[in-house]
Order: sequence, then C-alpha cells, then structure tokens
Amino acid sequence: MTPHDSHGKRRDRDQEKPGDDSKTARAVYRSEKHNSYDSYGPAIRQQVFKELDKNSLLTPKSLCKLMDLDFKKYRQYIANLRSDWKHNYRNERGLKGSNCHNWLGFCFVPVGVDRVGALGVGWKATKSRNRYYMWKDEFGRLEWFETGRVKVWVRKPANLGKAYELVCNGFFKTGLVFDFRVMKEILKSVRFKGASYVFETEQRLPKLVIDLFTESNGVRIKLGDRSHPHAVEVDVWLPDWVERNERLLGRATEVLERFVMVAPNLRSTVDYVR
Repeated sequence: MTPHDSHGKRRDRDQEKPGDDSKTARAVYRSEKHNSYDSYGPAIRQQVFKELDKNSLLTPKSLCKLMDLDFKKYRQYIANLRSDWKHNYRNERGLKGSNCHNWLGFCFVPVGVDRVGALGVGWKATKSRNRYYMWKDEFGRLEWFETGRVKVWVRKPANLGKAYELVCNGFFKTGLVFDFRVMKEILKSVRFKGASYVFETEQRLPKLVIDLFTESNGVRIKLGDRSHPHAVEVDVWLPDWVERNERLLGRATEVLERFVMVAPNLRSTVDYVR
C-alpha cells in the first residue's frame, strides 16, 4: 500500500455517514453537527430577533420556552443569537433622538408699551383674572401680562430662533415696539422656562409618572401617557425658586452698582480669604 492510497482511504473514512459501521466516522459526524448552526435554518434566527424586538429582557431560557425548543440542545445557539441581536447597530442602546413636544420661555416688555392699542393689531383679550392678552400665529402663542412679563409658547419643532421670530411678530411687526434698541433688549430677556421632550420606543409602555424631582430640580418623567403611549416623556422646567433668586440677585447687583457710582473713590481693601 502506497502512502497515497492510505491518505485516500482516510479521506473516504472521514466522509462516511453515521449509517456506516465505522465508529470514527460516526463520532466525526456528530461533532460536526453539534458545532454547526446551519442545520437550524434561518427561521429560528428570525423568530428570536422578533421576540427580542418585543422584549429585550428575554433570556435564552425564556426564549426557548416561548419557541418550544429544547433548552439543553439550543441553549448556546440561542445565546449567540441574542448576542448578535444586542450588538446589531440598530439595537445598540444609546442616546435616542428626541422630539421637542413644546417649548416654554418668558421675556419682559417695558411697561410703557401700549396695551390698549394692542387689541387693534391682532392681540386678543382673555377672560382670565390676570387680564393677560394673547397673540397666536404659526410659530406659537404669547401671553402678555400687566406686569410686563410675556410667556412664550413655541410649537414643535421648537428652537430659539422661532421664539425670537414669535416675539418680533407680536411686538415689532405690529408696531407696538418701533425702536430697534428696545426690541433688542426684549429679545435679550428671552429665557428658557420649560420644555417637554419625547423619546420614542418600539413597544407600548406601562403608565407611570415619576414626579420625585418636580419641586427640587423641575424634572418629571412620564411613561405610557395617552398622548404618547409608545414613548418616554421628560418634562423639564426652571423651578420658581431659581427664577426668584435670579431676580433678587439682579436687584442686589443694581443697588451695588449704583453705590459704586456714587462713591467711586473708596479705598480698596485686601481680601484675605482665599
């Protein structure tokens, strides 16, 4: 027997089916079938991905139970499919794009601006006890109070540019404010008050409201709301105590600036606190 013939017989023996009498061929065939995933077909892979899209917390054992598969036999294969689904670029858990549902801000208008003449240029009087006037257009609405404070509501998709244009439409284009310098100061006073951000998901979420940080940080989280049952809503706003402290700090700064202007030649003292 030549070496070539011995290699040929060994090759033929490795390709034998399990029905042959060779124990070596049967062992090789079983090992290849155990390590190969081709025999399972694409149907299991598709079904596992669909189940994970519905519920990403499913374990290999729960997946096998849902699909009526033998857990001992398919355990490793299902675990590998779950890992493939998790590391797919479409399913990577990261920052999801948010949709700004609405945007709320405020600004201040000089008290000398004519409120009576505003009713003839598009502003509407309301029946509110605060007696505020309302302005509406395609960018949102304005609520003008007697104190000079104006609430700015911007429609989605909201941004600061639309807030500026909304304020200009209500005061500058109507002729209530005709001085560009005054209008510039009004736009400079536009501040952020609050907004509602919507993060879409692929499944319906249970209804839940987390208002633990409402008073302290101005944050409220809503899940499964009727307006967005498949999304997580995050409501954020500037707390009233923050706005009140900023107003007091501004007044104190003005008083100190006037005091420095009256007595500019005060001897400066060395600050030893470091």
